Amino acid sequence: MRRYLLGIAALGAMLGAGPAATAANAAPECDRACLEKFVDGWLDAMIAKDIKRLPVTADVRYAESYQPIALGEGSWRTIDGLGKYRHYFADPENGQVGFIGTVTEHGAPGFIDLRLKIRDHKIAEAEMFLMRDPGAFQRYEEMGKPEDVWLTAVAPEQRASRADLIRAANNYFQGMQHNDGKGDYSFFHDECNRLEHALRTTNLKTKEAYGHSTDTEFRSRTCAQQFGSGFLGFVTDIRDRRFIIVDEERQALLAFASLDHNGTIRRLNQTDGRVFVLPDYFDVPRTLQVVEGFQLREGKLFRIEMTLTELPYGSPPAWKDQPATTTPGTGAAR
Repeated sequence: MRRYLLGIAALGAMLGAGPAATAANAAPECDRACLEKFVDGWLDAMIAKDIKRLPVTADVRYAESYQPIALGEGSWRTIDGLGKYRHYFADPENGQVGFIGTVTEHGAPGFIDLRLKIRDHKIAEAEMFLMRDPGAFQRYEEMGKPEDVWLTAVAPEQRASRADLIRAANNYFQGMQHNDGKGDYSFFHDECNRLEHALRTTNLKTKEAYGHSTDTEFRSRTCAQQFGSGFLGFVTDIRDRRFIIVDEERQALLAFASLDHNGTIRRLNQTDGRVFVLPDYFDVPRTLQVVEGFQLREGKLFRIEMTLTELPYGSPPAWKDQPATTTPGTGAAR
């Protein structure tokens, strides 16, 4: 766990703590509208295949699926259309903006996760993940837009602090890693719901199988009940957690993390007495890179929007100078 924990000074810097940071962040260089405009400009330039449209710093860095490549390469060359679903996550304090949105690649449906870091009104960093998932594209397009709760400003007196937003999201990862159902899962709101690739995976009234398994109970449970079941114990490590896009006004954040499945977990004893025999999919080591949106109500996780893509086992983030920014959690960690 040591690699996940920050020293007090580093944690304070990350969270923008202290009077000096508060004063400096009172008037951000690029507000919400400004940050979202950079995303729109990125999308337009990508479809037009015109990299010169983008204002970038001299040292701009770009990565796709954690692989550093030249800006304008990779899926920049193949994505040729935009869908209607657009979900923005803005962090004016840190000059960062995130995005989940539908696209087409040579006409084939999919969606992207995008992160941009803005410095001096130019793009200094960009990360993008392309998920070639027709089903998710269709579900997102049917949704049309994010649920209103994601887009609504929360009254200042009802807002959790930046530190508490990050802590709640990290508790989620702590509770999932080596999940055994014995942790404190009170960080979930009673009305929490989660989407995975726009597919609802909680509180279903009908019994539908979850993921690669044949289990028909999991998706009918609440968020807290799912973690309390011990069903997710096949996630053996959650590393390189980054909480760098935090939207205090809307009580939302976009987190990045690598979920490792080392291939050794074959059976899980659940807290209801059942035994979960893992499907063949988990017979070999896998890393799932997740980009996960969280929205909080009353300081607890209320909505979760999960996206993921598979990478070679153990894949690190694109740049070594992006340390994990995890704060201590209260979940069932090992």
